[in-house]
Formats: sequence, C-alpha cells, structure tokens
Amino acid sequence: MMFARTLSPASTRPHAPSRARGLAFSIAPEIAKPAGLTLALLLGQPVASLAADLSCNGLIEPGQTMICSGFEPNWALKLGCNGEMSAQFIDAFSGDGIETTPGSISFATQNPWQLETSHPVTGSIAYTPGSCTDESDRVSDFTFTPTGAPGLEAPFFPFCCRVE
Repeated sequence: MMFARTLSPASTRPHAPSRARGLAFSIAPEIAKPAGLTLALLLGQPVASLAADLSCNGLIEPGQTMICSGFEPNWALKLGCNGEMSAQFIDAFSGDGIETTPGSISFATQNPWQLETSHPVTGSIAYTPGSCTDESDRVSDFTFTPTGAPGLEAPFFPFCCRVE
C-alpha cells in the first residue's frame, strides 16, 4: 500500500499539492518584486529617451509647427520641427504684401523657452494651458512674450501660440 501511494499522481497524494502550492506562493512574490522592478526600469528607459528624441527642444514634435502671431502690428513667428528647429519671421506690417523670412533659432532655456532667432526676434514662450486667448477668441496653450523684433520698438505685448 505504501508503494502504491508513492507512485500515485501528485493530485491523489495527501498534502503534496498544498506543500508545492505553498512553496510556489511563498517564493513567487519574492521573485516577482525584483523582476517586476527590473522590467519596469528597462521598459521605462527607452520610452523616456524616445520621447526626448522626438521633440525639438521639448517644445514641438517632428512635423509640427508653432505659430505665434502678434496683433497690432501684425507679425508672426513660425517655428518648425523637421529634425531641428527652424524659424520664419512673417511680416505683415511693412509694405503692401506679407513677407516671410526664413531663419534659425536658438534656445537659452526650456519651459519657459527663452529664444533668439536670426531675424532677430527675442523673447520667451511659456506653457500656459488653456489660458491664452487671441483676438479671434481661440484658446491656446502657449504664450509668447517678445522682447525684441525687427523694425518694432517696445513696449511689446504677449500673444498666443498655436501648434499645428
């Protein structure tokens, strides 16, 4: 009878399943904690670095543009992200037509983004979620405060930037 009990399947042996299950349940949480932490750290790292690689100065993503348009006088700064940031100065206050001048841009800080273009336009862009309303009552998440622009004199007033 003893021989038959030893050779019987584990499910028919008394206490065998509970001991095995108890061992598995007592070891599993201890193994899962470091493994889960390691897995989270490994998976989180590429995602964070990928997100950083996909934006231009942490402001806009590749393929996007940000347009910061002033009112009275009418001028705008158009920022583009195509691998690196570029800037266009759009002048609607001098002459009969609208002139667009391409140029470069550099940032001294991020959030707020203190910038200077080759035009030269200087100022800062701040992230202001839903708190910038332009003259057409459109709400934007970014506010541009210029400190200098070609052909314009202070005082400068903040205006909204939209992302397209």
